[in-house]
Formats: sequence, C-alpha cells, structure tokens
Amino acid sequence: MVLQKIMRRFGYRRVLISNTLMLGVMIISFATIGAGTPVWLIVMQVFIYGVFTSLQYTSMNTLVFADVTEEQTSGASAITSTVQQMSISFGIAVASLLTALFIPDRFHTDAPQMIHGIHLAFLILGGWTIFSALIFRELKNNDGNTLSLHKGVQPAE
Repeated sequence: MVLQKIMRRFGYRRVLISNTLMLGVMIISFATIGAGTPVWLIVMQVFIYGVFTSLQYTSMNTLVFADVTEEQTSGASAITSTVQQMSISFGIAVASLLTALFIPDRFHTDAPQMIHGIHLAFLILGGWTIFSALIFRELKNNDGNTLSLHKGVQPAE
C-alpha cells in the first residue's frame, strides 16, 4: 500500500533514480561503522537500507510487467527471477573481490587493517550503486504509469 502511494505520486522513473541514489548513500554509510558505533545506530542503518532495498526490488519487479500481455507473464516472470538472482550473485562476487583486493593478506592483517579494507569496499560499492542510477534515466516519465496510476507530465496536444 505504501509502495502504491509512492508510485502513484512520483512514478517509476523518479522512484528508481532517487531510490538507487539512496541505496548508494546507505552502502557508503556502512563504511562509518566501527568498534565504537552504537548497536542502535547499526540497526537503524540496516533497517533503512532494507526499506530502500525492498522498494527497489518491488518497483523493478512490477515495472517488468507494465507492458506484458497475459500470455507473456510466465516468461517475463522467469526472466525477472533469473536476472534478479544473477544480479545478487554478481553483487556478492564484486563485493568479495573488492574486499579481497583491499585485504590481500588476511592471515597476517590486524583488525584495524581489515576494517579499513572493508570500509574501502563499502565506499566503492556505494559509489558504483550511485553511478548505476544513470540506467534509470533511460526510462520515460510515463513508463509504468498503467500500473502506478501516476499521472505524470502529460504531453501538450
């Protein structure tokens, strides 16, 4: 219900661009977590990240079905699931490689060096996420309006 209201008010294009930017900022914020960070603050960061992640997956997955006929629904669902799993796997692989790059000798590295390496990985992953928002600029302002009921900017007649 909250997602419907957000989509109706802003439309898919604006939601996906701004939400992707917020996800990048939240990933970058994880680089601020250290030994002295209060648990409540970590929980708050993870909760907010989860809210934005949920909005992202839901909006992307529903947008796929905006212009799909009933006969194409099954195929679109299979492709969406596959792409989603591949993107999660790719994200895990990139995060692992970055962490390994910044902590090359994990057996002889002390805790502060490890934490610094993980923080660097978060900074780069957040930056890449922010950069990836450019993909959603390709959407038109009215893409998905049949699902979101977003009025958007109507073309002049």
